[in-house]
Amino acid sequence: MSERPSTDEAVPPRSNPVVIGLIGLLTVVIGALESMTIPVLPLLRADLSLSTAQAALIPSTLVITGALATPVVGSLADRYGGRVLLLGVSGVVVAGAATSALAGTFPLLVAGQALQGIGVAFLPLGLVLLRERFPAEKRTVAVGLVAGLFTLGGGTGVITAGPIAENLSWRWMFALPALVITVVALVAAWVLPGAAPRSGAAPGKVDWAGGVLLAATLFSLMLALTELPSEGWSSPMVLSFLAAALVLGTVFVLVESRVSDPFVDVAMLRRPVMIGTTLVAIVLGMGYAVAYMAIPQLVVMPKETGFGLGGTVSDVGLYLFPGAAVAALAGPLAGAAGRRAGTRAVLIGGLVIAAAGSLVGAWMHDSAWQLILLFVLIGIGVGAGLTALYNGILDSVGPDAAGAATGLNTVARSVGLSLGFQVSAAVISRSAEGSPVPVPTEAGYTNSFLVAAAITALAVLGTWGVPGRRAATPPTVATEDRAPTVPA
Repeated sequence: MSERPSTDEAVPPRSNPVVIGLIGLLTVVIGALESMTIPVLPLLRADLSLSTAQAALIPSTLVITGALATPVVGSLADRYGGRVLLLGVSGVVVAGAATSALAGTFPLLVAGQALQGIGVAFLPLGLVLLRERFPAEKRTVAVGLVAGLFTLGGGTGVITAGPIAENLSWRWMFALPALVITVVALVAAWVLPGAAPRSGAAPGKVDWAGGVLLAATLFSLMLALTELPSEGWSSPMVLSFLAAALVLGTVFVLVESRVSDPFVDVAMLRRPVMIGTTLVAIVLGMGYAVAYMAIPQLVVMPKETGFGLGGTVSDVGLYLFPGAAVAALAGPLAGAAGRRAGTRAVLIGGLVIAAAGSLVGAWMHDSAWQLILLFVLIGIGVGAGLTALYNGILDSVGPDAAGAATGLNTVARSVGLSLGFQVSAAVISRSAEGSPVPVPTEAGYTNSFLVAAAITALAVLGTWGVPGRRAATPPTVATEDRAPTVPA
């Protein structure tokens, strides 16, 4: 984050509940919009005639563009102010939602989700706005409230997507939030005047080359995993995408190690704590994504299969919401436990609980309480694990590196989510081959959860670089530089 004079000395007018109300409402709506596709993936698959792997590319695209947009939006907000970026991000999200609502083909829907993914950057953008508008003594509470509202928004999206899609159309689950965002953004344009001039702000640079290379690397990898179930490992197309991902990833690392303002500070991976926390973040993201991918399909699978619940799309949110809710609650509790038992102990505990949830999914997934239990366990493990990751990072780096270190971990978690969606889809789709009916078999879901459990258990080895008990005098990190402990 670039240096600039503190805005606490002259807080602009309208630093009142109206400001935080507008920011909070936008946070909830955008958070809901980002999670709405998860419960209705089976409906999107049927309506657009998609394979399981293609359906997985819909949330993966959103996650990837969100990870790419966050550092760019943060840099631009430091330079031009939060209000300008709020209007810009809101406009892009509305354009993406409108494109998704009108999409008649799979590529157009993916394009809409790519634009919508920019909205993931709204949470750190909201923190910039709070820094501009609120004095220090009020800002801490405001930041905590907005971070909690983003999690609430994700849960709201999971609950409301099914009823909207079934009673109106899946297109309305994009259109209705877009209308709300448009109205709130227009009101915010009037309520939030321009920020004070920042004559002392360092201009900084946006590493566009790094962003493009990272995006190309991730999308090449996702496309390879998308085609893998139908084409196989020997397919020239799959091998070409994998080779492209390897080459582009290598070039990305070389470029980022040489620029002064890298998109992702890969040099930080020389520190043991960053190697371990980055690997664990990827794994936690994968475990969470596997459950998000499998549960909606198990809920709507016909009972005649012997393992499906025969539910509706509206039912999916009821199975996912408890796990998402406990994931949000697990973060603060894990932070308190870390002060007593140490960060590494909490992280290992989170990984063990998440692995246990995946094992429950592998062995028990044919009743309502089993699906709820497995996702609650995964939610607790992921929420506690991510909190421990961020605390371990902030305890190990100085204030000048805290933003870059947590940003790298955020990108790693997003990569894990994307990989989890695609790997799970590939395993599930593969099980349908040779089946009398062209639908996934129970073995596909079992193997998907077993893969997640095995990877999560192995991730315990990556905790060796994470500090144990908190240092007596940890580095001081400003509240707005801390990444929120939101699991997904």
